[in-house]
Amino acid sequence: MISYENNIENYRKLDGIVDKLLTGSLKEADIHTMQISHRVKTYESASVKMSRKPDKYSSVLDMTDIVGFRVICYFKDQIDQISEIIEKLFDIDINNCVDKAKILSPNAFGYLSVHYICSLKPSDDYPEELCKYRFEIQIRTVLQHTWAEIEHDLGYKNEFGVPLHIRREFSRMASLLEVADDGFYRIKKELEIYRENIIEILKNGEVSGVPIDTLTLREFMLYNDDYNNLINDIASISDARLMKINADPYIAQLQFLGINDLGALVDSIKQNRDIIMQMARSFLLNSEIDELVTSVGLFFICRAILIKGNYSEDELSNYFSLLSNKPDKIEKMVTHLLKLRKKYLD
Repeated sequence: MISYENNIENYRKLDGIVDKLLTGSLKEADIHTMQISHRVKTYESASVKMSRKPDKYSSVLDMTDIVGFRVICYFKDQIDQISEIIEKLFDIDINNCVDKAKILSPNAFGYLSVHYICSLKPSDDYPEELCKYRFEIQIRTVLQHTWAEIEHDLGYKNEFGVPLHIRREFSRMASLLEVADDGFYRIKKELEIYRENIIEILKNGEVSGVPIDTLTLREFMLYNDDYNNLINDIASISDARLMKINADPYIAQLQFLGINDLGALVDSIKQNRDIIMQMARSFLLNSEIDELVTSVGLFFICRAILIKGNYSEDELSNYFSLLSNKPDKIEKMVTHLLKLRKKYLD
């Protein structure tokens, strides 16, 4: 198979170029995928395929999957987003592309996926001769990929000769995965709508009664003026940069302190701002700290409430057990908090 040997280096170059273009474009579009895998078909594999269909494959150039990519995404709507990018990025051999969702019968075994046959568009970034080679890109969701891998592992390719009860079980499991795929997509859309509503509420300054959860706290830290003014004032003490961070660990701490909605959190900022800034200056003034996380405001808000609140040592221990499971460390934090209470309240 001289043709394969004469072209393999170009296929390897093609593989690297497509990988760079595809991964870069998905990253630029902020599309998060579970996996992007790719391979160049081996000599042995290509030989077997050509020998099976000599009328179809007279040359290695007739094969469309010597270079193959598989993009595994999380949600169904990402398939359309990725498809749009691929169609803009490469020349598409539309006659050889396949959308299995449109060709599989309702009770068919197998998996749904989109298969693109592509080639590079002419560019000064790579040799023009590479544009004559075609390659394949498959797009699947995680659950579609799960089905395909299980199907492959079981060696189940079609229903012929398979007992009826096994065919029924395959159909049942395939339908469950498809329902789950639809369900995860609906959850994603509902979360997007919820997020948009929360952002609108925060931009309008209407925080009263909005429960604190992962999403509302994250958007609060991005859009609430009271909170952003506070953390900017804290950062200015040591001229530090602010770095965004996940503040989920503070949800349990705020709830322990009775702060269950964003309105109460804003009230806490206003009521405790003086002591918060005193503590921040004590910690940061003349320090060499040049970077702070955006949750620093939550840290000082919680400490201010603990200092001003009438919490017993046992209650303080219960609070700090949210931060550590080491008794000696919890005891040290309680002792330190009591010293701060004495410092700022006496």
